[in-house]
Amino acid sequence: MTAAVTGAERACGLRGSRAGADSAAGATSPEQTFEQLERLYQQLPAMEAKGAALARARSAAEVDRFARTAAYRAAELDRAEAQVAEAKARVAAAGSQVGGDARTDGGAEDARRALMAAGTWRGLRVGPARNAERALTLALEASPFATVEEARAALLPADTLAALAAEVETYQRDYAEALAACQQLEGAA
Repeated sequence: MTAAVTGAERACGLRGSRAGADSAAGATSPEQTFEQLERLYQQLPAMEAKGAALARARSAAEVDRFARTAAYRAAELDRAEAQVAEAKARVAAAGSQVGGDARTDGGAEDARRALMAAGTWRGLRVGPARNAERALTLALEASPFATVEEARAALLPADTLAALAAEVETYQRDYAEALAACQQLEGAA
């Protein structure tokens, strides 16, 4: 048994990814099985780098998703605050026109109701906006990025991300299968 195979067996817990190697299940002899594991083990550093790139891209996508949500919630709150300001202006305008006329007093009442509705609508937007901002802050803290712009620069196109994920997952599966086959062969010997 080679030192690389022994090292590969010790590396069982390491994360890796596939570089197009054949599955150990297709190996027909113990030598081929151990050679397969050795080939996979030699690919491990490169595949670990791909795994790290995948983790970084996924983290970037998560930060971007939280940033888009926070921006949407902030825009909702801004619209609600604009409606409150508009309703306050209507109440002020209606209050300056009140002169005992029932039609004008009804307009002032409508303006006050509109202000209460706008205030309620705004109140319902404050919590989600704050929560979205807090979630973005936590996502940035948990990520390797300092800013949203840095995370967005690390985004990968969806097809590239999917291909990288498939490559990493296939390598991990093949490595685990090859290692299990080699351990089974050693146990039988």
